[in-house]
Parts: sequence; C-alpha cells; structure tokens
Amino acid sequence: MKSLLITLSFLLSFLLYAQESQDKAQIEATLNNYIDGFYQGDTTKLKAAIKPRLYKFGYLRDKETGEFKYYQHLSYENALKLAKTLKDQGRTRTETKMRSVKVLEISNHIAAAKVTAAWGLDYVLLSKDDGKWMIEEVIWEGPFEEKFIEEAQTTTYYLIRHAEKDQSDKFNKDPHLTEAGKKRAENWANTFNNIKFDMVYSTNYNRTKETAKPTAEANNIEITYYDPRKMDTNEFYASTKGRTVLIVGHSNTTPMFTNGLLGDNKYKTMDEDNNADLYIVTITGDSKSSSLLRVD
Repeated sequence: MKSLLITLSFLLSFLLYAQESQDKAQIEATLNNYIDGFYQGDTTKLKAAIKPRLYKFGYLRDKETGEFKYYQHLSYENALKLAKTLKDQGRTRTETKMRSVKVLEISNHIAAAKVTAAWGLDYVLLSKDDGKWMIEEVIWEGPFEEKFIEEAQTTTYYLIRHAEKDQSDKFNKDPHLTEAGKKRAENWANTFNNIKFDMVYSTNYNRTKETAKPTAEANNIEITYYDPRKMDTNEFYASTKGRTVLIVGHSNTTPMFTNGLLGDNKYKTMDEDNNADLYIVTITGDSKSSSLLRVD
C-alpha cells in the first residue's frame, strides 16, 4: 500500500509538472508571437498574442537627462496600427540577440512573464481562456540595454540514466538495451513531447546512445557525446547557457553531474535497478533550483 501511494504521489507530481511545462510552452509561443508581431509587422501573430482589452504603457529614458518619462498607453487597435506601419515603412527586423522570453510564474488562470526586445524590457501579465494564454497587460521601460539579455537567460537541464541494459553477458562492457529498455527510451521521448530541446548529450556507450536517440530524433538534432570523467561543469554551463538540454548518463554520473551543475552535493548515486529518475536543473543568473521526479 505504501509503495502504491509513493508511486501515485510521483505520478501526480509529474502530471502537474507536465501540465506546467505545457502551459509554459504555450506562454512562450504567445510571447514570441508578440515580439514577431512588431518585429515582422505581422498583425496575425499580434492578434494571436494580445487580447482586445490590452493595456500597455511604459517609461522611456530621456537621452539628455537620463530620466525616465511616462510613455503613452498603447491600446489593442493602436498596437495593430503600429505593426502595420512598421511593415509598410520597411522597418521590420529578423532579430536574435535583442529578443528573449522568460516565464516568471504560472497559476491556474494567470501568469507573469518578462520579454526582452529591441525597444527595451517588458513585464507581461497573461490570462488563460479556452485553453489559450494571451497577453492582458504590459508595462515596459526602454531603450534596450545589454544587461537585459544576461538577466533574461534561463538554462534548463534534464538528466536521466540510460534505460534497461542487456545483462546476459557479464563480460560485455558495452551492452545494448533490452526490449524493455527500448520501450523506456521511446517513453522518454513521449514524456518530453512538449519540451523543445536545443541539445542532447550522451556518453559514448550503446545503452546511453540508444536511450538518447528517440528524443534527439524527435527534436531533429544530433547527439553530442561527452566523457563525464573529463567534464568541466563550468565550461559545460558556459557552452550551454540559455539552452534546454537533455543529458543521458549512468547511475553514478547522472546524480554527480546534477550536483556539479547545482554546486551542491544534493543527490546520491542511483540504485542499480532505478532507470526511472528524472533530474531537472534550472539556472537563471545566480539562482539555481532542482527537482527529482520518477517516471515509470
């Protein structure tokens, strides 16, 4: 009975996490439509992002005095007019540096987020109606500052151990996955269905590569191989900063890698029969957090 309750508890935790991940992905899509609405002069994307009752206003720094002055309210109608004007005047842009979105908090029906764009920094309030997240209010300040990008970057790591391996030959140092292991590898890809990975890392063994493969293929990216014995955590973080990354390892290396990213000896080596733990590490600026879920 206790085992069942523990399993149900983990299942509930993961379902809640999965729903939050889905909401987060939808909010990020809305925020990117909001940016593209102005960057590309695309009123269709803008209509998909903002509600007709939109209330947006801001503060613009005076170039001469350095003081911030109130900038007029931008209504829904005027936002669409502005987007159209930008397109008509050829003032569209394809911008990758001066753009980022970050979801700050998600509740049942409302959420808060931050947008960095060419005009500056926006704090955004959203609401969810009929399963769709859209922007209600925006307060902003400008112009754009380089520090906005650094503050907005969030890095998320998902760390798992390889799936069940073939142990029939005790002398085989590089076994393949069993049929159960292959099913688990596919299940990981299904579990991560709503997550867009930028990179997938695996140690160079059959069991880890075969575990990583379905998720890598689902995201249309190549697997990057790493040696945990030669891994410099600081260098790894610097090369993956701002990305969403899957890392496939082993019963000892996966918790060790998680601890290295956190800078804290928080997690112990996994039991040999445990192929189901999922470690999630989120880093934004100096803030680091982690969670451990069991996905059977």
